[in-house]
Amino acid sequence: MGEEEEEEEEEAENQFQRLSDDVVLNIFNKVSDVKWLFRCLVVSKRFSSLIPLVQTLSFTTNAWGWDYLSFPRHVSDKALVKGSLGEFPKLLIMNSLLETFLYLRKPHLLPSLPLNASGLVLLAKSMLVRSLNLDIVSDFNAHNDSLFEWGAKLTSKLDSVTFLCAASFSKMMKSEEDDEEEIENEITHEELICRVNLAINCLREAALRLGILSHFIAEIPSLHSITITDSNNKGMKLCLGGDKLVECMNAFALERAFPLTESWTGKIMRVGYVPVLRLPMSGYVMKRVTIVHFNLHGDDDSDAETAMLDAFAEEQGVFLEAVVQILENHKDSVKAMFQN
Repeated sequence: MGEEEEEEEEEAENQFQRLSDDVVLNIFNKVSDVKWLFRCLVVSKRFSSLIPLVQTLSFTTNAWGWDYLSFPRHVSDKALVKGSLGEFPKLLIMNSLLETFLYLRKPHLLPSLPLNASGLVLLAKSMLVRSLNLDIVSDFNAHNDSLFEWGAKLTSKLDSVTFLCAASFSKMMKSEEDDEEEIENEITHEELICRVNLAINCLREAALRLGILSHFIAEIPSLHSITITDSNNKGMKLCLGGDKLVECMNAFALERAFPLTESWTGKIMRVGYVPVLRLPMSGYVMKRVTIVHFNLHGDDDSDAETAMLDAFAEEQGVFLEAVVQILENHKDSVKAMFQN
């Protein structure tokens, strides 16, 4: 290193040394990725003494790897579906769900935390961490341009997950105010299978959040709040703090955190399709809309409808309006998947 570089580095360090400890701690609390705190530990003795006092950690991690089941994409002569499931490969879907529920009932079978997350736990346990912010890079790279979102009823247990997907979303034109376009917006078996497969992956993403939540609550008892977000903005934002976090801590028993009705019911999964969904409040229209709802208790229709609305209640946007319109005007299109 040349003399000029050494002087510049020393000057920058001297300027930072002029800041009070409170100011430096405030900066550390706002660091967007914990890896920079790891690097700061070795910068100076002052930094290494202040970092254990940091109360807020932010962290980005990849979703755990799931071995997703890919459904065969057969398109028959009867490929067009008008709001019903047609000749759908229900057995394959049931197998995938059963595989998922195995993990839901036995969370200890979940993969271990990634090494970087394990490092975060070790760091947090040696500090006075009160707030934890995790951003999950979900495994939806192939669907980044797809118009879909999922929401869940999730605290210390996973009750239900709702998935909503549309082929397009645009301002409603005068020509779209009638029903003439519905025939042009039928969905193929291939597309419907892809969407149901994606919905099951979203169910697994919800289970992942609960697994992460249970792990950090158990390992970092000093937590006062935790936030888990989706970097692709496809899934729910989980925020727990104050009384809600205390309640969650008290309620967590990992083996019962993923409730499932003792007997398989036909209403555990509901699927609906609407060719053209008009959203009068926002003035938009969605086309080729699919809604998939997983109710892990297999409750009755009214409970399922409430859960679908609750899944997007915090968003208060077009996805919530879409669910409202489906339940008000297209309720008959939402059918139990495994019920005759």
